[in-house]
Amino acid sequence: MKKKSNILIFILPILFILLSIGLKHGYVMPMIKGIDIRIIGGTFITNLNKYVIKVGDEVNISAGDYIVVPSFAKKPNLRFVILDKKNVLTMKNNKIKALREGYSTIGIMNKNRVLRKATIMVVNPKINDLKINLGSDLNYYGDRTKIQSVIDIEDYKKLEKGYKFNYSTTDSKILKIENDYVEAVGTGEAKLISRYDRKEIQKTIRIYPRVDDLSIDKYFELEQNQSIYLSPSIKTSPNNEKSEIKYSVLNNVDQSKYDENKRIINGDSGIEMSYGITIDANGRVNANRIGTYQVEINSGNKKTYTSVSVVKPEFGNIEIKNLQYRLRSDSRTLEIGWDFSEYVNTYRVYLKKGDGEFEAFTNIKAYKRSVPVGNRISTILKLEKNQDYQIYVVGYNGVKETKPSNIVTIEKDLNVEFQHKKVKGLDYSIDFEKKTIHLKWKQLDNKQKYKYRVYYVNKKLQDEKYILYAKNIEKNNVTLKLKDGSINYEFFVVAINSKGQVSDFSKALPVYTSLSD
Repeated sequence: MKKKSNILIFILPILFILLSIGLKHGYVMPMIKGIDIRIIGGTFITNLNKYVIKVGDEVNISAGDYIVVPSFAKKPNLRFVILDKKNVLTMKNNKIKALREGYSTIGIMNKNRVLRKATIMVVNPKINDLKINLGSDLNYYGDRTKIQSVIDIEDYKKLEKGYKFNYSTTDSKILKIENDYVEAVGTGEAKLISRYDRKEIQKTIRIYPRVDDLSIDKYFELEQNQSIYLSPSIKTSPNNEKSEIKYSVLNNVDQSKYDENKRIINGDSGIEMSYGITIDANGRVNANRIGTYQVEINSGNKKTYTSVSVVKPEFGNIEIKNLQYRLRSDSRTLEIGWDFSEYVNTYRVYLKKGDGEFEAFTNIKAYKRSVPVGNRISTILKLEKNQDYQIYVVGYNGVKETKPSNIVTIEKDLNVEFQHKKVKGLDYSIDFEKKTIHLKWKQLDNKQKYKYRVYYVNKKLQDEKYILYAKNIEKNNVTLKLKDGSINYEFFVVAINSKGQVSDFSKALPVYTSLSD
């Protein structure tokens, strides 16, 4: 017994030394704790005892944070292997790639021993939708942004983040693609293409020149009824590329500095929208109403502002408007009329007989307080029979004349058939809340564009006469403001053709109603 104990005392240290040497140099396999198969990087789903990835994905795998016991033992040479021959996966340098749908098993091996196994499920979800989003605006030369394609798949929604797209463009002179970024390197239209496998989507992108500078004078002044052109200075990249300029008159303004441009007024043509100034696409400003208005000018990525002040016109720049006439049945009496101007108190009628010269025929005095309702002035001219006449009207202040009106021509054999025509289909509706009446009628015909006037007769007065309610109406309808109280009117409409000739009155439209607060 004592002899056996002595042998053990001698052998055990030797065995311990040999075991330690074997562990240190790898001849003896140590104990490995905490080993596991983990996917690192990429997009995957952990589903019970398996990982789910999609066809085409490449993911790295790791053995986790395992420990070796004893700690001085040589670290084992672990390797990953595919444990089946289904050709679902390939593996290289601890990276697996999904080739096709199916299941496959991978393992961690130390020499010939499998330490851990894991099942990989490879899926190929159906793609429902594919969209191209941009991280920021891509509108102008020099813009650069990240491409953010969005995919919608039918199943395994968590895998949507892992789709890698290939990007390209139909014109590399306009769009430059670098990885997931796109840059505008030219101007024009090109398509950005996002592709995954056989699925493709295109996004049309229009690139405009970048506006480096947009400037204009801060103040313009013009007379009422005059026009000017705004001509901003513009610099672009690429150099000398054209950029569209847009103009707009602001209505929401600081009213201590600017006037409201757009107003609803009860004007000469009924209730209408009145604009202080108007600007067309070419920058042409028409001055309609006295005041100061703010204009915004936009081009590409830049905007600037200017002010337009409309002032009272110089007398010589005033234009007499809408000279019109009606030849009475005796063919010698001509009634002419025109729009009153608040800046003119004296009007001259010029008349040309036959091949002669225009001569001042008569002067008409007119003051605001004495001008009849409707702001129209009229006079009667006596003409000779069998003569051709031309007539126009100017304003006169004792020193200079205004611009002339349109010229009307009265031929000796003038066709007055138009004067016997009547506007038909006159009808109305009343808005009692707004205290307005809307009149509508049929177009006289489609031969030309007509202007219309609305008259009324107050049936409550003994002296029943035609009173002008609205003029220069260019449509076949108008909305008029009504006064409070009881109304007993007859409305009439006349048409005016392009020569200034006035038609007969329409059939009366009686309107009887009561309006009160």
